[in-house]
Parts: sequence; C-alpha cells; structure tokens
Amino acid sequence: MAQLSDEELIRATLAGDQAAFAELVRRYQRRVTVTIRSVIGDLSQDDLADIAQDIFLLAYRSLGSFRGDSQFGTYLTRIALRHCYRESKRRKRRGSIFYSFDKGSADDRPAEERFDSGLRTDRDVIADERKGDVARALARLPEEFRTVLVLRIVEELSVEEVAEALGISTGTVKSRLYRAKERMRELLVGCDVEFQLDGAL
Repeated sequence: MAQLSDEELIRATLAGDQAAFAELVRRYQRRVTVTIRSVIGDLSQDDLADIAQDIFLLAYRSLGSFRGDSQFGTYLTRIALRHCYRESKRRKRRGSIFYSFDKGSADDRPAEERFDSGLRTDRDVIADERKGDVARALARLPEEFRTVLVLRIVEELSVEEVAEALGISTGTVKSRLYRAKERMRELLVGCDVEFQLDGAL
C-alpha cells in the first residue's frame, strides 16, 4: 500500500478496498491535525480525534466527486478548512477559545517529570519558553494570517498550493504571509525569538 500513489489508493478505495483509504488517512493525518489546530486552537486529544475523523469521513463520502484537478492533499486541506471554520464558529458561540500551537509531538510525560528542574537542562527550559512565545504570538494573529502561515511554513505547501486550498490568489497568499511576518515580529519583540519568513514568500 505504501508504494501506491494517492491516485491509485483513491481508485482502490472507490473499488471497495478499505485498507487503501486507511493508507490515505495515515499519509495525511498530520496535515489534518495541524490544520485543525491552526484554525480551532487548543483541543483535548478526544476532540482533536473526533474532528479529524469527521474530516476524513467527509473526504471519504466525497471521494467519488474528486476529479484529480488538484493533488489529493490540497483537496483534503480544503475539506478540512471548511469543516474547521464551521466548527470554530460553533465553538466561539459557546465561549472563548484558548489557542495552543505545537509543531512537534505532544509531551506525554507526567507534569512533575516535565517540570522537574533536576531533569531539565537550561536549554530545555529556554526552548519551551520560546515555543510558548511563538504559540502566544500565533494565537493573536487574525485567523486568515495564521492559516496561511501554518499551511506555508508548517505543512510546507507551495504558495500555489496554499492559494488553491484557500481559494484565493497567489498574490493574496504572499500579501498575507508578508503581513503575518511583520505582525509576528512585532509580537515577538523582546522575546529573544528570531522569526524568519523570508524564504516562504
């Protein structure tokens, strides 16, 4: 399965091969997770898993209408974004959202172990502080800037792919990236964090 292209997996899925779709889920689980966090924010693992499952279910149900005009990853990102925007609005009506952003894997160690100064080096502490600074700055970006930034930097989509996923022009993507960069630099003043985005434009 791992050697098959997305297109081959899609054809196999439409022919009834459930294992083929499971492979697509495996390939794009991280992208969907990052998209959810970039739009909605802080979630429990259960909520995150539920929303991701909803997105993949939507993709599965609409797979027959996928014409291959774009890459499957871009098509899936569009589905994820639409669903996340709806979910975000629903959650905002229920109350405020606290945003957290973590590019890497969650640290599942017990709290007393994670924060025991005897087990943590100064470098670990500084790295965590800087990650927190970036997370708080990202949380304060307007949603359209944050989404473009995450898709371009974290998911490493091209400007063209970001534009296609969001249904906007490449010029708009570049403009939002530039404004996101300037805003992030403003927010990170005094935080001892150097934020570089020049290569992403």
